[in-house]
Amino acid sequence: MHKICFAQPWSVASMAEVLTMPGAEGLIAVDGGSMTPTAEPPGPAGLVLWRQVLDEAEILTISVLPPWRRHGLGRRLLQAALEASRTAGAASMFLEVAADNHPALALYGRMGFHEIGLRKGYYGGIDAVAMHLELA
Repeated sequence: MHKICFAQPWSVASMAEVLTMPGAEGLIAVDGGSMTPTAEPPGPAGLVLWRQVLDEAEILTISVLPPWRRHGLGRRLLQAALEASRTAGAASMFLEVAADNHPALALYGRMGFHEIGLRKGYYGGIDAVAMHLELA
């Protein structure tokens, strides 16, 4: 899924390594066949991975397969990660997003994130926008 969604995808080994880190969690949204926007068989539709250390959480990656984009799935995945982090005691959430990923930037803005910095060339020559949201 990550390979379909990103020009520089994580490997399966990288994802597995992240999930073994203390405080790491993930959710996979599965198309159960009832809401599918295509005629494809049920399967994974999106995922979110995040990590919490003390009272700070960070979205590590969030991806939604193309047929599921613009159906609210990214928002629901992000909301689930925010709620889980808040319940676990996180006071804030951070993330980085490619500066040219306008749909994601719009989503994060609607969810209350605000820009706190810019990492030049972070994604293979594309800048990353660092964003923050207070959870408490």
